[in-house]
Amino acid sequence: MKKLNILRLVVFSVLVGLSFGQVTTDTPYKSAAMGALMGSNIAYSADGSSLLLNPASIGNVEDGTVLASTQRIYNQSYLPHSILATVLDLPSGVGKLGLSFESMSVSYQDRTLSGETALGLSHAFNLREDRISSLNMGYTLKYLSIDYGQSAGATGDGSDGMDLGSSSAFAVDLGFQATLSKRHWLGVVAHNINRPMIGSGSAAFNLHRDIQAGFSYAPTQQVVTSFMLVSSPGFDTELHAGLEYGLNAYFTLRAGIQSQPNRFGTGFSFNAKGIALDYALLTHPVLPATHQLSLAYDFVDPF
Repeated sequence: MKKLNILRLVVFSVLVGLSFGQVTTDTPYKSAAMGALMGSNIAYSADGSSLLLNPASIGNVEDGTVLASTQRIYNQSYLPHSILATVLDLPSGVGKLGLSFESMSVSYQDRTLSGETALGLSHAFNLREDRISSLNMGYTLKYLSIDYGQSAGATGDGSDGMDLGSSSAFAVDLGFQATLSKRHWLGVVAHNINRPMIGSGSAAFNLHRDIQAGFSYAPTQQVVTSFMLVSSPGFDTELHAGLEYGLNAYFTLRAGIQSQPNRFGTGFSFNAKGIALDYALLTHPVLPATHQLSLAYDFVDPF
C-alpha cells in the first residue's frame, strides 16, 4: 500500500508538471468561459476572456469590462489560481487597452511553498477594415515572477528553512484576428515569442512557447462553433473544439473538448444588466475535476 501511495504521488506530480509551463505554471484555462470551451474560442470572444485568449480579439469588446475569475486546480485547496483583468476603450483610432493580473501559489499546512504572479499589458488595433471584413493585431507585454519560498529545514515544515530566492522575466505574446461578415473569424496567437528565460545558472530554463490557430463560425445568432490547434515544441499537436448556444438574452450554455490529454468542459453564463456570472467544470482522465467561477461587469466607454 505504501508503494502504491508513492506511485500515485509521482504520477500526480508528473501530470501536474506536464499540464503547466509558464510562470513557471501556465494554467491554460484562466476563466470559466475559456474552461467551458476548452480554450477553442481564440478566434472569437466578445467578453473579458478576450484579453486572456488572444490580445487581438479585445477589439470585439464594445465597451470597457472588468473580469475576476477563481479556481482550485484539480479541486486541490493548495493550488489556488485567480485572475483579474480589464479592457478599456482608447480614443478613436488608437484601439483597445487591456490590463491583467494573474496569481497562483502552492501551500502546505498554511505555509506558502511558492508564489507566482504575472502582470500583463495588452494593446489591440485595427490594421484594415471594410464593409464586411476586418483585420486586427494585438500584443501583450508580460512581467512574470516567482518566489520559491523556503526549504523544509530541520523541522520539515519550513519554519526554519532557507530562503530559496525568487526570479522574474519579461515575455511577449502576439496575436491576429480576421473577421468576415461577423459570422466567420480566424485567430492566431504566438506565446512567449521572445524566448524568455527564468532563473539563473544551472536552474535557468526557457518558458513554454506555443502557437495557437483557430476558426469560429456562427451559423445563427444563437450558436457559435469554434475549433483550435495548438502546436508546441516537444509536444504533440492538440485539437480543441467548442460550442456556445444562447438560449435567450440572459442565459448561455457552453461545452468543449480537447485532445492530448482528452478532456471535456462544460458550463454556463448568466448575463443581466451588464453583469455576467460564468461557471465551468473541467474534467481530466486521471485527476479530479476543476471548478471555475468568473464574474464580469461591462461599463460605458470612458472616453
